[in-house]
Amino acid sequence: MFSSYLLAFLTGFLSLGLEILWVRLFSFANHSLPQAFAFVLMCYLVGIALGAQIGRKCCNSAKNLWVVSGVILLTSSVFDLVSPFIYAKSVNLYQNQILVGAYMITLAALLKSILFPIVHQLGAAKAKLNFGHAISKVYVSNILGATLGPVFIGLFLLNLFTTQQCFIICAGLSFLVGIYCLITYVQPILILTAILFVLVFQNVVLTIHPHWLITEIAMINDKKHNIRQVVENGNGIITTYQSADGDIIYGSNVYDGRTNLNPIINSNGIDRVIMLSAIQDKPKNVLMIGLSVGSWLALINTFPGVEKIDVVEINPGYLDVIKNYPQQLQALTDPRVHIFFDDGRRWLGFHPQNKYDLIIMNTTFHWRAYASNLLSKEFLTMMKQHMNPNAVIAFNTTQSLDAFKTANSVFTHAYLNQTFVVAADFDWRKKLHTEAAIKKLASLRLDGKLLYPAGSEKIIHSYLNKPMKTFDVAADFNTIFSLLFNANSKIEIVTDKNLITEYKHGEMLF
Repeated sequence: MFSSYLLAFLTGFLSLGLEILWVRLFSFANHSLPQAFAFVLMCYLVGIALGAQIGRKCCNSAKNLWVVSGVILLTSSVFDLVSPFIYAKSVNLYQNQILVGAYMITLAALLKSILFPIVHQLGAAKAKLNFGHAISKVYVSNILGATLGPVFIGLFLLNLFTTQQCFIICAGLSFLVGIYCLITYVQPILILTAILFVLVFQNVVLTIHPHWLITEIAMINDKKHNIRQVVENGNGIITTYQSADGDIIYGSNVYDGRTNLNPIINSNGIDRVIMLSAIQDKPKNVLMIGLSVGSWLALINTFPGVEKIDVVEINPGYLDVIKNYPQQLQALTDPRVHIFFDDGRRWLGFHPQNKYDLIIMNTTFHWRAYASNLLSKEFLTMMKQHMNPNAVIAFNTTQSLDAFKTANSVFTHAYLNQTFVVAADFDWRKKLHTEAAIKKLASLRLDGKLLYPAGSEKIIHSYLNKPMKTFDVAADFNTIFSLLFNANSKIEIVTDKNLITEYKHGEMLF
């Protein structure tokens, strides 16, 4: 009886733990779209339903259910080992990788869910007349496993191993549980199979590059640049690409900045950040939400008058990336910089007393999952409460007019510089068109050298005189664009409840 409970626990543990890995891999391949999780969940539920039907037929047969369970788990372990590699290869080779992913995810769920009716049959087999009591124990065991599996893999295993290694570990555990089911019935085969498994498992772990799955998928983003580094942990996946104009950084397979610090090259639009030093004269206290590779931080360190910079970053993996870039690393080790690894919104909630003169958010694309947490009216209102009088806040709308309208609903003066919203309680635009602004930018120094080479006044002037759009102008342009291309022209305020940047006006999975 105890064996059936253990099998129910391990089945739930492995099945739902594997789902976490598929959510991670499928979401990464589809650029962290919010629909990715729902799609994986749908495929998993379909697989569970189909597998349960097959399991019912197995229970009605006269075959030994322990042997059936063992064979199913061995088959499942092989599939769990090869299916993520098939899917990763399909992202590059097959146009409709979503269809391949659907097959792989559904079959992964199907194979293990065959055991769900079987473990209940085994649990109730010796219960005589007290079937309800026995089945309830099996069900509780399965639910406990299904609860602890995602927690163990998501919070522990993924912080120690790569996504690929976690798939291999889960496949190995499924294999061992399969052997456990067969141990009483096929002992000679057990010994030979276990030896073969150990040899194959060691060979796979030692010979396959630990980031092969991720690099295979990530290569489709940029065919021109080689992948330099991959960092994986429980918070996400970071990939860097080599480039002559500054290495390119991707967070969870979405563009997240570059290492360029040369405003003349300006491959990453750093003029938008540098411009803030002309708006805010002496920002003593600065807050940064989002560190990425630290390029923005290095530039803010050049601003005169800065005494303290609080940086809140959710993924500590960026520290491993920054180590490869001396200027960004030097900025991070500046004694004025204090870094906190936490969710920005949660961190602000725990520090209501903190006030800032300048707030900069390295906001991700508006259509990514959870992007509205940093774009909603509620969050911007919270940010306003952390701003000193005449403070300035700036963040990237990533071309979302919904985000721009939301900023206008919270701040009196919010204007758009390219895709960058700069907002305050005063009209800061006047400060850009002065000789003092040009002189200030021309005097900024990075590593003891002028940020702008001598004689760059014309370039500085061109950056400062880029048009700062009001919301009315941007909305009018959007209306014209919508009429020409039959697009949606309605612009709405982002809230915590409507999530419009992610779903209604976001990117589509298909």
